[in-house]
Amino acid sequence: MNKKVTDDLGRVIYLNKPPRRIVSLCPSLTETLFALGLDELVIGRTDYCVHPEEKIDRVQSVGGPKSVSLPAVESLMPDLVLAVKEENNKKTLESLSSLHYKCFIFDINCVDGALKMIEKLGEIFEIKERAAAMRASIKNGFELVGRAQGNPSFLYMTWSSPYIAAGTGNYINSLLSGFGFNNCLSGSFRRYVRMDLNALKLLKADIIFLPSEPYNYTITDKIKFEKFFPEARVILVDGEMFCWYGSRMEIAGKYLKDLFKKFGLIN
Repeated sequence: MNKKVTDDLGRVIYLNKPPRRIVSLCPSLTETLFALGLDELVIGRTDYCVHPEEKIDRVQSVGGPKSVSLPAVESLMPDLVLAVKEENNKKTLESLSSLHYKCFIFDINCVDGALKMIEKLGEIFEIKERAAAMRASIKNGFELVGRAQGNPSFLYMTWSSPYIAAGTGNYINSLLSGFGFNNCLSGSFRRYVRMDLNALKLLKADIIFLPSEPYNYTITDKIKFEKFFPEARVILVDGEMFCWYGSRMEIAGKYLKDLFKKFGLIN
């Protein structure tokens, strides 16, 4: 086998043989590899790679996505390291490359990019039919979600102390915009925006999404936001369904459809 593949940063990676020892440095990637039937190839993952729950414990952790242990990765002698630009530390990936490890880096900032990630995994591991089936399943599920009524404006919070919300150029914004929601921060041109509550209040969002991750918003936070934003609908949501891409998108479609229907947000 002599194959060359180009990652999302335009870097060409040469594969002399099919990868058999994979270290995945992103939770969404790890879950997708398992869903594609590549269980036996995954030998390393991060502390935040928690799915699939029934199988992940047998895979050795190499640290957090932003704090990968180089010695831990080296000890596993991987054929290929899979990473995501936004999730992983640039210097860590540069160090791994300098040690002659093959690093394929994805840059996922929209729904189409997530679908292309699945397609690229199919190419790398020569499982194009499985990858195509997953892509088709996701597209079908998303088509059934519907469109938001009246293009309601939204804020999708990602952190507290300081408060941070999803701006543009990221998967979350692409996902919600694709269903007809309008990001209050669409004019920011930043992926994530740090603002205090008073500044956020001036945006007059129709809907405020409070996810379970990366910051775990609770009912206490919901009550606080409802008092501070009395004109907005504040909704607690499963963060994995909004920010995990890849195979998670297969079940996200139904989750989103049910959620939006429950709150009367879709036609």
